[in-house]
Amino acid sequence: MKILSLINKKQNLIAILLILLFVSQSYSQESSNKFIHIEWEKNDLAKEYHLQISDSVKFLDILFQKKTKDSLIRLEPNPKYRYGRIAAVDEFGVRGEYSEIFEIEQRIVEKKAPEVVIPLPSNYLGENHSIILDLTEDKTNGWNTYYKINDGKWLTYQGGVQLYKEGLNLIQYYSEDRLGNREKIKTMDYILDREGPNIEVEITNTYEGKDKFTYTGKKSQITITISDLYSGFKSAKTFLRSANESIEMELNKEKSISIPKNFSEKTVELFVIATDRLGNIKTYSKFFKHDLTPPELNILTITKMDGNQRKISISQITANDSSSGVQNIFYSLNNSFLQAYLDPILISEPGEYELQIQAVDNVGNKSKSQYERIYIPSPPQKPNTIKR
Repeated sequence: MKILSLINKKQNLIAILLILLFVSQSYSQESSNKFIHIEWEKNDLAKEYHLQISDSVKFLDILFQKKTKDSLIRLEPNPKYRYGRIAAVDEFGVRGEYSEIFEIEQRIVEKKAPEVVIPLPSNYLGENHSIILDLTEDKTNGWNTYYKINDGKWLTYQGGVQLYKEGLNLIQYYSEDRLGNREKIKTMDYILDREGPNIEVEITNTYEGKDKFTYTGKKSQITITISDLYSGFKSAKTFLRSANESIEMELNKEKSISIPKNFSEKTVELFVIATDRLGNIKTYSKFFKHDLTPPELNILTITKMDGNQRKISISQITANDSSSGVQNIFYSLNNSFLQAYLDPILISEPGEYELQIQAVDNVGNKSKSQYERIYIPSPPQKPNTIKR
């Protein structure tokens, strides 16, 4: 599932469109029922929406277009349906700007059997609780009841017991009459769970700059592991969001999350909110910059004469990267192996040379190789002198 947050502005018409794209398959005996499902968030100012689909990101050919007053549409699967865009139309028929182009990923989503949820036992307690001891056998006037929690002191029961230790707690209690007759000690155990699930996040192929800020690249993957020690994990939502865009990502235990290309060169927040079976909530937030832009190369070649009147060539190379920074510059002469560029390249032997240059930034983006031809002529020959 892909979700895109799209901003559409014109004539004060603002539409925030959340696009949900998938092809699902029903396993009913009557039909296979495959379809593309596109859905977006309704906008109060929009009277209808205009959807266009193309096989090219440049939208040279419009394969499908439709106006609809609904905020969703279902289409027959078509392998040529690769890119889409949506515009909102107001009550005066004014169409806003088209949304950012989104990619349509067609895949089969199998119908899942409903998950059987087993209710929690009654001895699981959350933040707000009060334990009432069972005193049905001790209603005679003049009886006092005493209790203690775990290894604590015996206390007089006044009605309602509060627990403070997370996890398993043992309550012991008994009643005693005015003559000192004491009943047998009773025990009850409770599990206190006041904390939300534990959220662990691993982001691969990252670089941490001097300012301790994290940079990701095209090979970066996000793995999220959620667990709950006591009542158990119930649900979670994961978002990637920038200043003007928010995408809810599909959380899959067996699959890592790839960072969409539309977050390139943006500061992105990974935000996770998880809930356990008692309703306890915990959140996780991490900011990073998604760097998909390779470094820029600059080559300066200087040709001059040396003291022996030979031409020599000196190549000075620099690279710039505005995000994660340049990790290394590599070069080769005449299709030799690439090697790290450390000092200016000095060429003095006569001949023709092809210089290949490439730069790599700290998250693995490689620049396109640049080539420069350098020609060093043979030194001029001294004229022969004839002795007389």
